[in-house]
Amino acid sequence: MKRPAVAAIEPFPLRSREHANGNRRLAREKVFQVLAAYEVAATDRTRHFEHIFFRLFADGEVPTIEPDRILRPEEIAEIESDVPIHWRQSDLDYAHRLLEEVLVLRPVCDEQIERHAINWEFERIAHLDRQIMRIAITEMLRFDDIPVKVSINEALELAKRYSTDKSNVFINGILDATAHDLAAAGMLTKPLDHIPTPS
Repeated sequence: MKRPAVAAIEPFPLRSREHANGNRRLAREKVFQVLAAYEVAATDRTRHFEHIFFRLFADGEVPTIEPDRILRPEEIAEIESDVPIHWRQSDLDYAHRLLEEVLVLRPVCDEQIERHAINWEFERIAHLDRQIMRIAITEMLRFDDIPVKVSINEALELAKRYSTDKSNVFINGILDATAHDLAAAGMLTKPLDHIPTPS
């Protein structure tokens, strides 16, 4: 899927002498950011995707409804979101598909998370942890080319970066149980390899 045109937004000035190269790991991380933003901000998810993947930020005042700009210019510079990312088409295709599949499979993912979150009410699980686990479970169910252990490892890496120290063990436990549950139910179309232990 090619980058969609967003004529209504004037791109925020990006650095001209610096860029980052996209890859699948970064695409997964950006999908996580899109999902996190989409859940807390009343903006179309296509707009979130544009902001996060292509660094399209509108300058000026933020309207009361459907804000065109999520971050202020100083915030954009502070988190280095003014560094353009050069994406391969395959990574963008993966990201678009992952985002849509997570949204479709959200009830299935949440059912698994709630089932295996022993002694935890679902609403008490951190918002970011839920997004991380939804991505991993979606990859288990819909991406035959990604081994289960890779999806779990990548989830643990996201947790290290975006969540608390204790989240790794918690997330690993739920994803481990989920993987075995899905395998036992015949819902996995790939082998259940060794499940990683969080470091």
